Amino acid sequence: MPDQWLSFGSRTIVGNETKVVFGGQAMGARENAHRRDCHPDGLDYLNLDGKQAGTVSRGIMEWVGDEVRFLIAGPGQPRPSDFSVKLATGTLSQWRRR
Repeated sequence: MPDQWLSFGSRTIVGNETKVVFGGQAMGARENAHRRDCHPDGLDYLNLDGKQAGTVSRGIMEWVGDEVRFLIAGPGQPRPSDFSVKLATGTLSQWRRR
């Protein structure tokens, strides 16, 4: 992602729904389930819109101070075991709490 986009992005979690927006454009809405039975903590996303609507993406997350990072596999792919895993499809992102 280009550096100039970073200041225009936000990730908002309300209840069990996550929305990611860049420059006013929604990048996807997901219903999430936090899985504390995994280490690092797991996250299951039910994709609510777009071409992936109805599919589930599994991932992991971890907090370090005021920052949280996510490694989310593509729909139907297995949950990554740790942050060193190289995904065929999916995303790695890190966010700072405001």
